[in-house]
Amino acid sequence: MMQVADEKAQGRRRLKKTLVALAVGGVAGFLGATLVLRILDADSIPDVGASVEIALLVAMLYVFTGIAVGVGVLSPKVGAKFLNVEDAEELQEQRSMLTYSTFGMIGAGAALGTVALGGEAGVVDPVWALVIYAGLTVLAVWLSLKSWKMQDELMRAVGRETGALSFYLTVGIGGTWALLAHLGFAPAPQPLDWLTMFWSLMLVACFIVIGKRGMMTMR
Repeated sequence: MMQVADEKAQGRRRLKKTLVALAVGGVAGFLGATLVLRILDADSIPDVGASVEIALLVAMLYVFTGIAVGVGVLSPKVGAKFLNVEDAEELQEQRSMLTYSTFGMIGAGAALGTVALGGEAGVVDPVWALVIYAGLTVLAVWLSLKSWKMQDELMRAVGRETGALSFYLTVGIGGTWALLAHLGFAPAPQPLDWLTMFWSLMLVACFIVIGKRGMMTMR
């Protein structure tokens, strides 16, 4: 009887945590998307087009994900309420690794966002966009390698599977798009579209891999 009651309590706790995570993610995503669209609608911003808008939304997703993890690093008790961890102690144990991941995600998102706003018709000078992109990309890669060294075998396996799957998704989706464009059935992807695919399909692959491993269920 005690075991059944404990399982029910755990189920309620997980359900509550799932709802909190969905609410936080939904509100943050809505506010972020609204902010991006309002900035693009400003008089000082030229008509950027769909490619730039989508790239900025993907960049925003990276930055917000990094911020969410960063909240868990700064306040494990708060982070444990919506991040998929057992408790605050787990966040404390992984603080160093998650700190690297936090800045790596934010850096990657900022790199894509800077390039999206760069170019001849952009608001960021092309030279500065290239310099900032290169610097942030090197920083993100370095931080990712630092984080990777602290990961256990499970997380490293997830990373390898994510990288492989994202490659196949990019080849499948991007390659099909390029094929259709070459044959005249669709408009050709812009260079920025390819960068956005690299970033976004990495996230898609990550969700697919952790979902297949049953790691999406809140603990």
